[in-house]
Amino acid sequence: MKFNPIKVKLKNSKEVTIRSAEISDGNKLLNTIKEYIGNSDFIPKLTEEFKLTLNQEEDWINSFIQKDNSLLLVAEFEDNIIGNIDITGNSRITMQHTAVIGMGMLIEWRNSGLGTELMKYSIEWAKENPILELLLLQVYTENELGLNLYRKMEFIENGVIKNYFKQNGRYYDNLTMSLSVK
Repeated sequence: MKFNPIKVKLKNSKEVTIRSAEISDGNKLLNTIKEYIGNSDFIPKLTEEFKLTLNQEEDWINSFIQKDNSLLLVAEFEDNIIGNIDITGNSRITMQHTAVIGMGMLIEWRNSGLGTELMKYSIEWAKENPILELLLLQVYTENELGLNLYRKMEFIENGVIKNYFKQNGRYYDNLTMSLSVK
């Protein structure tokens, strides 16, 4: 299912384009993801673990283009990718009505309203998608900005797994949240 590009004005008065990722975005998206992983305490992947090649990144982008229950959006400002959100639909027949959401953005764009816009348009797309019925996400329980956003978007809390993440000898709890889109 197609996503039509949209321009949005953020709290910082900057206009950003939200659009579907294209294979030609591979290099820019790869660099953006590497940068925001390195600047986040709440992404359960370390910079040194993120080792995708350009070909692998392009294959990853293509997987969203090919699957009817999946979407990969990028946020673009002045020809730079500043963030992305993905809805990864399940491939199993009994679970293809479900999808997991993941999102990230460059540190200077956090708390600008970009996350709200990415979530809003992704959820709208999911509601129009004839396959999807349930969106899921996982979040560190200490990620207050993320939790506030997901609650605002009407995700409900499903449960906490204690000590799920371990970084630098410290444990963090993982909260699973869901949103019915049908």
